[in-house]
Amino acid sequence: MFGQIRSNKATGLIVGVVVFLAAFVGLAYNHLEPFQTPADTTDTDSPVIPEKPAAHHSQSDLISLYVERIANPSIKPDDKMYYPFGASATSLSEDPYWTKPLGKNLCIIDLDSRTFDLPGQAFSKVGMSWKRPEEIHGLSAGVINHWAYAKIHGYKYYYVDIDSYEDRRDSWKKPNIMAKILKKHDACIYLDSDAIFNHMDLPFEWLMNFWNLNPNTNSLALAADPNAKNNQDKFGKVYLNTGFIVAQNNDKTFEIFDEWNACPEEGGKHPECTEFKLNRPGKPTDQGGFGTYIRYDYPKDIKELPCTEANGFPESRSGCDGKFIKHLWTGKKDWIKVAVGGQLPGDLLEEFQKDFLASKDEFYVTEKELMSS
Repeated sequence: MFGQIRSNKATGLIVGVVVFLAAFVGLAYNHLEPFQTPADTTDTDSPVIPEKPAAHHSQSDLISLYVERIANPSIKPDDKMYYPFGASATSLSEDPYWTKPLGKNLCIIDLDSRTFDLPGQAFSKVGMSWKRPEEIHGLSAGVINHWAYAKIHGYKYYYVDIDSYEDRRDSWKKPNIMAKILKKHDACIYLDSDAIFNHMDLPFEWLMNFWNLNPNTNSLALAADPNAKNNQDKFGKVYLNTGFIVAQNNDKTFEIFDEWNACPEEGGKHPECTEFKLNRPGKPTDQGGFGTYIRYDYPKDIKELPCTEANGFPESRSGCDGKFIKHLWTGKKDWIKVAVGGQLPGDLLEEFQKDFLASKDEFYVTEKELMSS
């Protein structure tokens, strides 16, 4: 009797399980989409393991970071005060003329007859690297400073490959070249390759406001040289250094350039200006001609800038510290490298020089091409 009861219970349990499974399957079937082969999510490619970590920034990334986040303009052209790192505040003394960035309407000009294409130089295909500091060419570092500054502030940059004169120093090319380029811009800046912008974040429009330079009141602005006997003209007045020139686009400026260019010609307005054709002690070529004659012809149109603001460098102990524009006339091999190295350390100099070389078609022009355009 007890065996029959156990058998009936077992049979009932089995039947219950079968009924439950049938009901479950039927319910599931009614909620399933038509059968599809499952997607294959297996990664059949072997993982690629890089040999070394990728650099965080590519060339363009590093330059973009520097231009946009590190040395980007720290003030507006019409801000009342420039206060770098919260120290050495400098304020505008008059209402600003320039209130907006000039962009491409302001230009920066380099000109030279030398090729600068050896290792460590501006146009070298080998490049410029602080890993090879002894190879870095000081004047080329100055050129890269000009290029980088123009890039930061959106200014137009020119590098003019000039021809050589037969009878005078190549520096006499400045007035003609500057006049030709200035016609396309509101203002232009010329710098010797041993002169540099000292504050990469400082817009030049602000400096023009600081010095009260605008086309209504001024044609050219140049800094005084250190007050020393060999830096004086025949009248005993200190020369203006023609290694840094700010030029405004107005009629008087082009008149001055024409007079300056003609100064060393035989039979000209100033016959003794021919003495400045070539560089020799006491006769600093284009600077001597300009300082001895041209500035006296246009005293109201040419502004003298303080040498401590726009000429020299502290290590020269000349009284000219180059607060805004450093001119390293006695530091072409070493001090200029130190100055630019502080602005473009690590890989920055190398990357900017690569960018300079890659962008050559945008700014490089021969004198013949420029003057015939």
